[in-house]
Amino acid sequence: MTAFTYPGAVHIRRHGPRGYADYKHYKPWLRDEFAFRCAYCLCRETWLPDGDAHFGVDHVLPRSQAASQSSEYDSLVYACCVCNACKKDFTDVIGLDTLATAEHLAVQPDGAVHALTSQGETLVEVCGLNRAELVAFRRDLILLLALLEKRRGADAMRLRKRYFGFPADLPDLAALRPPKGNDRPDGIAGSCLERQRRGESPEFY
Repeated sequence: MTAFTYPGAVHIRRHGPRGYADYKHYKPWLRDEFAFRCAYCLCRETWLPDGDAHFGVDHVLPRSQAASQSSEYDSLVYACCVCNACKKDFTDVIGLDTLATAEHLAVQPDGAVHALTSQGETLVEVCGLNRAELVAFRRDLILLLALLEKRRGADAMRLRKRYFGFPADLPDLAALRPPKGNDRPDGIAGSCLERQRRGESPEFY
């Protein structure tokens, strides 16, 4: 499982919906695009009581500085509300579509995020990735994962699915109709829901 591992490759967009006037309508696409977790702190929907209600759409380039791109899918990422609020209008962050995040950030066994580059340091500072509460939360989840991997039985399996499986409400992207179509329609077949329907989706990730 890669619960605490930043992506080791440049993010290549699977989906390409176009034409939503309100950027918030891209949220179901971004949920699937970024595996139901914050692109910055790696927190997952399944770790929070209200799931995706704690997450939203983040503009890599703030709307105040790139208004013309505010509703362009490739300019958006999935982020938790805390990282989104901390980032605000800051522009100098890692470009997830141009850089591999793992080259800049690494989660340590104690729950802290270690910055490997100056760009990583900026992201840690801007998003508060090492605030005490988040470090403690991450450390305890690392411990929980280690304990569950050693346990067998129904309770251990239920907890693994609860915290390290996919959310129950996977978006049905095939049912959505973006106003100006989808530049990457083949990505729908690789969405989490479609893979689950074909029996190809892993239980944990």
